Amino acid sequence: MQNEEKKERYGLPIAQKVLFYDESQNKFLLLKIANASGFFAKKYGVWEIAGGKIEQVDATLENALKREVMEELGKIDYEVLTLVNTQETLYSDGAKIIFMNYLAKFEGGEIEISDEHSEYKWETAEDIVSGKEYGEWIKKLVKMANKYLENQNALNSWKRCQADFENYKKDQARHQEEFRKYAKMDVTLQILPILDNFEASLAHVPAHSKENKWVEGIVYIKKQLEDVLKNNDIEEILVKPGDKFNPALHEAIGGDGKKQKVARVVQKGYRLNGRILRAARVEVA
Repeated sequence: MQNEEKKERYGLPIAQKVLFYDESQNKFLLLKIANASGFFAKKYGVWEIAGGKIEQVDATLENALKREVMEELGKIDYEVLTLVNTQETLYSDGAKIIFMNYLAKFEGGEIEISDEHSEYKWETAEDIVSGKEYGEWIKKLVKMANKYLENQNALNSWKRCQADFENYKKDQARHQEEFRKYAKMDVTLQILPILDNFEASLAHVPAHSKENKWVEGIVYIKKQLEDVLKNNDIEEILVKPGDKFNPALHEAIGGDGKKQKVARVVQKGYRLNGRILRAARVEVA
């Protein structure tokens, strides 16, 4: 019968308390118990944190916590960060109850305390730990919560450093790729005049000399140069007489250009990965 009466009074033998932390102030929220002569205030001190017992009407721990916070602090915004610790204690009649102590980040809203508390204040961890008016249980809780926050800050700093390093590696890879492209462009622009000379020389080889071993050697060297360009993603801008003149791909020389048609290709053009290295020089008519 006695156990049933205790169950009816206390509901489930579990209570939840929340230590609120305001990052903008780097302080914790404390509530002063209105009934300073009560058992809890005399045994553990008048300063405590929000929360209370889980009642039979509470479907879940989360619902119970929300209800207690709403009743004691009003409509505030917060995020529960972690369960800091649990501890077993006694009420005045000897009933055992387990306290689950959470740490939550205060995210805004106007605090409106209930008549269960007479006032509230924000305090730093240092002031709470050194303050004579605060009980040992709350000092211990604040120390643990502060340690958690320090570890999280260190972890977040490490994550930021890791993210910065990853971004640095990506930037370096991008810069190296750009460097390779520009280096490739520079070398290519030096090779193209040599290829032009091969083109010009072979254009004047008489038909009866095209099977000459020396001429075949020149043709082979020219093909090697063309293969080097192709293997480095450098392609010729394909243009032939009769094509429409395109100022984005062609450089016009000679001719009146009235019909905007390519009459003759004077010098081949090339591009690297879609980027124009050298426009094709053409006569237009």
